[in-house]
Amino acid sequence: MEKVTGVNKVAIIGAGLMGFGIGVDFARAGYETWLYNTRAETSRQSMLRCRKAINLFVDGELMTSGEANAAYARLHPTTDMQEAAAGAAYVSESVLESLSLKRQIFAELDRLCPPEAILTTNSSGFTTTAITKDNVSRPERCCVAHYFQPPHLLPLVEIVGGEKTVPETIKRTCEILAKMHKKPVVIPIEVPGHAGNRIQGALGREINNLIDKKICTPQMIDEIIMYSFGRRMVNTGWFIRNDLIGLDFHYNTAKSAGVEPRQPIKDLVEAGHLGMKTGKGFYEWPDFGEAVQRRQDLELLRFLKRDIEDGKL
Repeated sequence: MEKVTGVNKVAIIGAGLMGFGIGVDFARAGYETWLYNTRAETSRQSMLRCRKAINLFVDGELMTSGEANAAYARLHPTTDMQEAAAGAAYVSESVLESLSLKRQIFAELDRLCPPEAILTTNSSGFTTTAITKDNVSRPERCCVAHYFQPPHLLPLVEIVGGEKTVPETIKRTCEILAKMHKKPVVIPIEVPGHAGNRIQGALGREINNLIDKKICTPQMIDEIIMYSFGRRMVNTGWFIRNDLIGLDFHYNTAKSAGVEPRQPIKDLVEAGHLGMKTGKGFYEWPDFGEAVQRRQDLELLRFLKRDIEDGKL
């Protein structure tokens, strides 16, 4: 992890369930990080969570004890937003998921932060434009930087600009996060819920349908996910998996059902690109997918060994 030149102070506004972990990431990367909460007791709890999270990196051999202590010392709890915001070059807001509250917070940050500061929201549902429209003087410096729980352990961050966000803000945000070993993914179009939560939402809707119709119990749903495709998707996602199976499989399945294959698959298959087996599909596969398949198999074996040793199988 390394710092980006010109960013010395970071402010986390709302250091609760998500914000404390975001703060841990910045402190680990070397940034002096202010954690703002409205109450002293909440700040105390945040610091306890931070200490526990940082110790976990030591247990996982990703930090030494000395590095952990130094990172913890870079965390500064406060109940004064002005203290947190003054001189901050980068801000991450994680207050309650209330549009009116977020708009109020951004108006205050716009007033308190330096003009060049990047203001980001960790909102899981609201867009940059909804939060900043007509209430900040520099919306070009604002964007969504949406993490997933737990934010200090999951690398993905969705980056989504608003109607007035300039490309430099997106580029700078991605640079800061990438150097902290995060995985920024820029989504070019604003939609409520961004992308990740919409994908999770689609899964949730079908799960609720299965539960409501008494087809599955909650335990069955969890076991189906945890012992099958959930493990597999860690290494292959969705479209890598398509390439591994073979795009011709999906093409022929659709044709057999009397429907036209989805256009991206149709175009690739009819051009002779069937996935790993031909060296090209949604991705290029110069080794015909050997490395991906071996990594997946070894990871699945690791899970299988753990479950047998734990008596789950």
